[in-house]
Amino acid sequence: MNEFKIIHIFNDDKFIDPAIKLIEEVYPNQSTYFIIQTVKKPFKYVKFKKAKTLLIHNKEDEAEFVNYLQKSKVKVVFFHALDIQKQRLVNLLDDKIVKVWFIWGFDFYQSWGLINIKLYEPETSNFLYSQRYYYKKMIIFNNFSFWLFSKFKYRKYLLPKKINNILDSNYLTEFYKATKKIDILVPVVPTEYSLVNKIGISPTFAPFTYGCLEDILGDKIEDNVLKSKNILIGNSANPTNNHVDIFEKISKFNLKDRKIYVPLNYSGSSEYIDFVKEKGYHYFGDKFVPVLNFMPLNEYNKLLLSCGFVLFNHIRQQAVGNLITMGYLGAKIFLNKRSPVYKYYKGLGVNIYNLNELNENNLKSNLIIEDVNINKNLFFKIYSRDSVHSKVRKLLEIVQNELTNK
Repeated sequence: MNEFKIIHIFNDDKFIDPAIKLIEEVYPNQSTYFIIQTVKKPFKYVKFKKAKTLLIHNKEDEAEFVNYLQKSKVKVVFFHALDIQKQRLVNLLDDKIVKVWFIWGFDFYQSWGLINIKLYEPETSNFLYSQRYYYKKMIIFNNFSFWLFSKFKYRKYLLPKKINNILDSNYLTEFYKATKKIDILVPVVPTEYSLVNKIGISPTFAPFTYGCLEDILGDKIEDNVLKSKNILIGNSANPTNNHVDIFEKISKFNLKDRKIYVPLNYSGSSEYIDFVKEKGYHYFGDKFVPVLNFMPLNEYNKLLLSCGFVLFNHIRQQAVGNLITMGYLGAKIFLNKRSPVYKYYKGLGVNIYNLNELNENNLKSNLIIEDVNINKNLFFKIYSRDSVHSKVRKLLEIVQNELTNK
């Protein structure tokens, strides 16, 4: 493989250092890492010393950075999460530059209205939306309206101007235009590719994982949760966790003295956090333990090791890092059956359940040892250091091929 330089564009986040570590282990000293900031200050999460600040206050700063990239004859840019600032950068870049989009989750599911409106279960949806707002969104974001926007070539002539304006304002977004320019797509799980495909794009698929089991678990890698009785619900304060819909279901079960841990220290509004806390205490009293402050990885792992049961009600791809950890440690995992993560792991033969199967009996007994061993082997096969390094090499090979084709 010919060596080529890579520009990485990140936000300051806890996933960045593990990603840089893996990339440097496989492809050392060929990448420049930019962390976007609006005000120059010490990074909160990123500790990698060579990471550079990319100060962006306005569109002029974006144009100046793109001009710098193009004058430097950069050939490859990795966009880690395609938020609005990165969307605009993609749209400014020359088509000759290979653009790689690493999906994180929020950047796709929150940016694309056609899928965003379908992410919430009834209790969560009722908190977020009035019925009027929800039905208005459903009228705008549906397969027929997207067909009118993307496939009906005579719409500008045959549809009223007002309808065309509504379609353009909701679909012809920075995000939509950016996806059209993406050359390589790196989803968290392969089953996400078909969801992105529905936008009407077909970039080249490539693999990558933000971290490996050996680094995530450290000295806890030989531990397990076979006798742990506590319950983990959700991974963040984002409403896409659909927390309260799960609370309502298990509140009818006899949970005895088991703790219910609910991480609310990442993402989400204060209003939603208060809503979840209010409902949590209402249903479970002092069994309910909201996690409100950021925890170092070793402390968070201790919390996870006390949980033998994982209930994740995400309809979108989310919390995969937690699932990797808990799946390897032997937790009994229940996921929303509409999740691409559930479909991916179920297809691999991982012993997981969907939330429709959740009842008091199967929440009493931990995963049986035979299923624990199957899951442990499968997760290690996919997420060990060797496997993750192999994914990085495959990604670089795909980028090289794309460069050749350009």
